[in-house]
Amino acid sequence: MSESTHKFTFSLTHCYLEMARAAAGPLSFHHPTGDLRQVVDTYGHNPIASAILAVVSVVVVYSYLAIESFINYQLYRVWETRADATVESERFLRLLGDAPSFDRYRTHSRVRDLGERIKVLCEIKGYRKPHEAIPTQWQQFKELAEASRHFLVHPVPEPGHFQRVMKRVLHESSTGRYPGLAVALIGFFYDHARTERPEWLSRNTLIRLRGIDVLPTDAETNPA
Repeated sequence: MSESTHKFTFSLTHCYLEMARAAAGPLSFHHPTGDLRQVVDTYGHNPIASAILAVVSVVVVYSYLAIESFINYQLYRVWETRADATVESERFLRLLGDAPSFDRYRTHSRVRDLGERIKVLCEIKGYRKPHEAIPTQWQQFKELAEASRHFLVHPVPEPGHFQRVMKRVLHESSTGRYPGLAVALIGFFYDHARTERPEWLSRNTLIRLRGIDVLPTDAETNPA
């Protein structure tokens, strides 16, 4: 008897966007002591603040990943059919050349940076560049890619810089700006292709977070 084989397909863009949107809340944070002032006075830290930072990091990074995974897949689909002599495939080969594996393009100067990758995809598709068509959202994307996401992935420990950037990131995350930006950029390509936007682009159909349980430290659990 042969073992049954199951094949699964995943939409990374869908998963990443839903995670970002779910983490953007609104969420309630729960700490078992209930009295945060006592925790801060006794142990010198605010566990809720640390938990919020962790969740905001998820919002920012996963919003970025939703955009990047979508753009990568669109380029991959054109690369798969690059020998079909279509207008898109000819543009792809002219701009990026004919690499034997798609992974080779990771180091290509034209698409190494996500912002330039988006512009190249627009050129291949024959769409207006996003900085011309949706300048406000494009500027917000530059801030997401170059400021917020870069700051969290490559943190600078200098206190003043950290406090200044985190204050802005926390405010923008509380407004749902980052998942909304991902929706705008991904939707830009659906609209230009005259394709109906999928339901998950406007609302979560997979993930919902009800709250965050903040765990006590060992010192809180077992005080001396």
